[in-house]
Formats: sequence, structure tokens, C-alpha cells
Amino acid sequence: MPDGESFPRRTSSPTEAMATTSAIFLLALTGLLMCLAAGEECSTEHASACYNSLVHYEGLGFPLYGETEQELDETCGHINHYFECAEKFIVCRNHTNCDKECEEMIDDIEIFVAQTQLRELQSDLCDVLSPMRQSYLENYLCLEDLADEYTACHNDSQKSQEYMAHITDSKESLLAKCCFFSWYQDCFTNITRDSCSVNATVFVSVSLHKLIGRTADVICHDTPVVCSSPPSEKDGKVVATTQETSTEDHSSASHLLISFLLVLLSISVHFSLQ
Repeated sequence: MPDGESFPRRTSSPTEAMATTSAIFLLALTGLLMCLAAGEECSTEHASACYNSLVHYEGLGFPLYGETEQELDETCGHINHYFECAEKFIVCRNHTNCDKECEEMIDDIEIFVAQTQLRELQSDLCDVLSPMRQSYLENYLCLEDLADEYTACHNDSQKSQEYMAHITDSKESLLAKCCFFSWYQDCFTNITRDSCSVNATVFVSVSLHKLIGRTADVICHDTPVVCSSPPSEKDGKVVATTQETSTEDHSSASHLLISFLLVLLSISVHFSLQ
């Protein structure tokens, strides 16, 4: 090539230029969406909404999760979404914008995810072949009629938990927790037994055992106390019933579990004969 000359500069065609611009735009848009998604997942407000929804389904939402197959499936989808949302927020602990409030929220969610048994109840209610799901749907209308009575249980539960939060003595705190677990299960079970079928009562009893049974067994293994009312302040002590009542109530609970097993057996036989 003669001195002073250079290679001719290649110019992009309009089509190539447009393709390059589009690629850059898509990369930028993808990055922006990823940042927005990460920002939402690490948003304390967003995580708090998910966490509070899970607490609602475990507490105030019980035992009414939808009247029809479709409504129940929608509830199952919501619970899955809120669990995913809460679990994604946990990894935000090392995020640069995770302040003290963020860390405290992560602590609360980690404890909830580790201790909750909502997943166990969900697995039965969301399985279309589950006998518990069928029993729930068959008895929903009767359960719904008791919504006000169930709400009263929830309200008393809230007041009792607020009282227990201020108990400083370890022995009294343990007694209060065990008293609470006993009363809480009986409150819902007895209301259902008085107005609905045996199957409905068994559903409520077994569901409650799935929700709080494991925690109650671990905490109260050596403290078998049964209460007819929730822990409350009266003369500075927790109000509890006698051990004799405990024996009667345990017999009743055993009867319910036996009835439930018989229901499962009859349903299994029915399906096997089809």
C-alpha cells in the first residue's frame, strides 16, 4: 500500500446499526428489570406484606381458606407466592441497603419459616386427592357459619399473647404458653363440635395439630397442663385448670384422631373399589 494511504473505513449498514442499538437497549432493559426486581425483593415494605400475609393464613385466616375448589386453589397459590417472597428476602441480609429494620425483618422471617407448620396444612389442602381437602370442602358451609365464633377465639388469642409477652418469670412463661396451646386448640374444636359434623370437627382438630401441634409438643412435653380459658392476668398468675380436666380432654382428642383415621380408611376403600 502506498505511503499516506490507509485502509478504507468500513461503515455499518442501517440494518446492522439498528440491530446493535436494539441489542444494547435489550441489555439495558434487562439490567434495569433485574435491578427493580432485586430492589423489590429487598424492600422491607414488600417483604413485610408477604410476611404478614403468611401470619394471617396461619392465624386469623384459619379455618376458612375458600368455599370452592377454585377459591381453595387460589389460596394455595397465594401461600406459595408469599413463602417465595419471604424466603427471597432472607438473602438480602448482605445487601448494601439492608439497614437495621431490614435485618430485624429477616430475623423475624427466618424464625417464622423455621417454626411454622403452615406448609404441612397447605400440602393437604392443596392436594386434589387429599381426604382432608375433600372433608374441608364438604363441610365448608358449616365452618363458614361459625366465622364470628372463630373470630372471638382469634381476638382472645391476640389479647392473651399480648399479656404473655410481658411475663418475665421463665416458669410462669412456660406455664402460660402450654396453657395457651391447650385453650387455643379447644376453642376452635369445641365450637365446631357443637354445631358441625364429626368430620368437620376432625378436620379442625387435625388441622390445628398440624399448625401448632409440633411446637406445643416440644415446648410442653414436660408441662401437661390444660386450660379452659386463655392465659390472662389475674392475681399475677396464669389461670389454669386441674390435671383431671387434662385427662378428659386428651381422651376427647384421641377420639377425634381415631375418628379421622376411620374416615381416611373409608375413603381409601371407596377409591380402591372404583
